Amino acid sequence: MTNQTPMLVAAQNGPYAQARTGSITGVSDNTLRVNVGGTTITASYLIGYTAKEGDLVLLLRQDASWCVLGALAGVGSNEVLNASFEDNPSEIITWTAYDVSGTSSITLVGPVDSAPDGGFYVNAATDGAAAVALLYSDPIPVTTGDAFAVSVYVWGSYVADAPETADADLVALWFATPTDLYPTTSSADTVIASQADVPAAPPFSTLSGSVTAPVTGYMRIGLRSTTSADASLNWDLAVARRT
Repeated sequence: MTNQTPMLVAAQNGPYAQARTGSITGVSDNTLRVNVGGTTITASYLIGYTAKEGDLVLLLRQDASWCVLGALAGVGSNEVLNASFEDNPSEIITWTAYDVSGTSSITLVGPVDSAPDGGFYVNAATDGAAAVALLYSDPIPVTTGDAFAVSVYVWGSYVADAPETADADLVALWFATPTDLYPTTSSADTVIASQADVPAAPPFSTLSGSVTAPVTGYMRIGLRSTTSADASLNWDLAVARRT
């Protein structure tokens, strides 16, 4: 006789568990902090899973309860240091600023509740004419052909009634040695993703894409901001994972 129970259960209306992916941003003895679509939640995890910050994980949600099942195989940890600018509350560390054109200021903002990840983010602004600023990460060793999935949150800040005109680019920069700084690069910059006229939050915009190393050496992730006196850009949680 055929067991009808699975079909009967499947025909019923929920509630059902929901599967999501997220990135671990904090680890404690009994719980994890996980960024899921720009919102940081607290989750339990299965016995036997050794969690670490930066893991891309699969979660299940049942009502208001979240559980991390484990890290996704074949997806590396985040290789961007100080990815969400939380490592020093006084200054931006492990990142370097460069004025492509004009003069900009890049400042650490926080602690605040409005950051999409953690309590800090960075703001790129100018007081004068339109300017282009580049903030880039510490070097990541690469070999020709290495592939990465890269993403970052970005949103605009505008004075009252000003048009939303700030532009954002997520860029991979290539260097021969770990001490070389921009613009002393070993290959042309790779634009991973761009957005013109970045809107103010909410919601937060996401720039994301993939990149393959064209050279052996070092990659730095660059956050390029085109701003004006009335329009600045904010950035948070830059992620680069080997794929």
